[in-house]
Amino acid sequence: MEAQASEAEKNAATSYFPRTIQQHLETAVAAYEWAAISANNIGQLQKAIAYGEKSLEMADKSRDPAHLFQAIESLVGVYRTIRNFEKAKQLIERGLAVAKGLPPNQNPRSYWEGHLYSHLGTELVRRREYENGIETLSLSVSLQQSYLSTVSRSPFWLNEHRGNLLLKLTSLGDAYRLAGKLNESAAQYGRAFDYIKEWGLKYAWETSLYGRMGEIQYQKKDYPQALDNFQKVLSQSESRQIPADIRWASSRIGDILRQSGNLVEAILYYRKAIQQIESTRSFIAQEDFRQSFFEGATAAYISLMRALLSTGQREEAFNFSERARSRVFLDVLGSKAQLSKLKSGLFEEERTLQERIAAVKARLSGEEDGAINRAGLDKELVAAEQGYNAFLAKVRKQDKEQASLMSVEPLTLKQVQELIEPAQTLIEYFVTDSEVFVWVVEKDKLNFQRVAISKTELTKQVKTLREIISNPGDAQSKLNEVSIALYKSLIQPLLPHISGKELIVVPHDVLHYLPFQALLGSDGKYLIEKYPISYLSSASLLQFVKEKRTTGRERVLAFGNPDLGDPEKDLEFAELEAREVKSIYPEANVFVRKEATEEKSKALSAHHDILHFATHAQFNEDDPLSSAVLLAARGRSPIFTKR
Repeated sequence: MEAQASEAEKNAATSYFPRTIQQHLETAVAAYEWAAISANNIGQLQKAIAYGEKSLEMADKSRDPAHLFQAIESLVGVYRTIRNFEKAKQLIERGLAVAKGLPPNQNPRSYWEGHLYSHLGTELVRRREYENGIETLSLSVSLQQSYLSTVSRSPFWLNEHRGNLLLKLTSLGDAYRLAGKLNESAAQYGRAFDYIKEWGLKYAWETSLYGRMGEIQYQKKDYPQALDNFQKVLSQSESRQIPADIRWASSRIGDILRQSGNLVEAILYYRKAIQQIESTRSFIAQEDFRQSFFEGATAAYISLMRALLSTGQREEAFNFSERARSRVFLDVLGSKAQLSKLKSGLFEEERTLQERIAAVKARLSGEEDGAINRAGLDKELVAAEQGYNAFLAKVRKQDKEQASLMSVEPLTLKQVQELIEPAQTLIEYFVTDSEVFVWVVEKDKLNFQRVAISKTELTKQVKTLREIISNPGDAQSKLNEVSIALYKSLIQPLLPHISGKELIVVPHDVLHYLPFQALLGSDGKYLIEKYPISYLSSASLLQFVKEKRTTGRERVLAFGNPDLGDPEKDLEFAELEAREVKSIYPEANVFVRKEATEEKSKALSAHHDILHFATHAQFNEDDPLSSAVLLAARGRSPIFTKR
């Protein structure tokens, strides 16, 4: 499909005849669309996006609405996979606007409206607008049935449109299921199964129908039947190498086994699901897509941690807490720093090796069960994976930090303990919907606590505390009340296990927004009055923090109270704070007021060990890495993410 699309695009660009150009563009749209769909199915999401966008580009050039609808169809699915729902919604709305402009009696209009309403209904359901979603999806089914009655083409085309009806029935069943109407949901899935049998179809997505019936049975606590259905999903998706279905089925089988008390076997299935998550993630190059994809995959990590904790494996649960949190942070850091692009073409070498592995897996999924071919491909896959491991070993020797950005290599508990100083206590939090997991880690011991507070209540308390701090007014008593409540939940149960003189806090989720220093104990003292506090996004970053600590005299660059051109933005004591740095580090370079410029920060920061900003800052909650510290002259400097 890649080759066909590229050739068609080239032919369209060099042809002189409008009809021929249109034919080539039609071929390019379809080939890029199928390349995108195939890449999406095997987990190569970055490729899927690229080919989907190319399909859309070719469709725009052709100015044929049918081509546009084709391209939108493939792209919506990909953007949903990476959880970029806003982009998917924009494409759906664009398609509907075009469809409504077609003549009302034109058959393709009902066909494409049926598709687009199906996507729109799915989006409404995702937003929990269940009634509107069910109504829209029912309209989609009706439009598809109406269109199907007019189709009098070859059996191939007839069966394709029948398949489209089955997809829409499945989506309608999903809507009923998510709305809690399990019997109505089962009825829609049952209709789909009946049609498959009536038409004698070999339906590509029949596997997912078994999984959906399994979901209903799981909710009804009919675990044996649910397990049977998910085992079918896993078996068929593994033979076809479909990562999304493998991780879905593996995770759900783990849930069923955990609910049934078979924790040991449940753990094995959760590990399988996580392996698929991390494998798929490794092929996504774009930072925001990696983040959004991974955010939708944390449930498997939480389920695994619950199972491990239930079997007393606190240490291994900590290791997976690190694996979950480290992956997101290192994805962000790795793509922002772009170190690999600067180091002897490592980025391209890595991508080539990853694509080689993916290509072999794709061929494996398409091969028949001939012993010779499959044995040869298995051998080729082993060689490809060994090549990638050798590459990582080479990178690790050159730059351990860069290797961690390219592969999931969080530290284990024992490795973290080796890096903790005897006087330090590390507190690692992990927020789930119903409770908070907390590990208290010291040089020679580990303790674990569960905090019985829901994510909803925790978010509410953190938000209230921040709002009062930002606008204190006469709310001191309310501030104290919320601060004490958070202290009692998050700190007090840990005190018997804290023997260190210094705290390292590793927050998670909403706790990243909580100033732990401001938590007030029942003795009237703030936490900062009892312990020096530092923060890490992940305990695994200790390896880099410790390596970067220098002995002797550190080079310090300090900025204080920059002149922002507005007296109301002056920080009364920030200038004094910056100058005081000089009393601790005599060789520090300190710049205040008009001298505290963006240019100086960029030019000098690479030559100093410590950067100190006593300035205003702006935080962008939607895009944290677009946050800024405010400096003189040009006003803003991007927040620093490099060493």
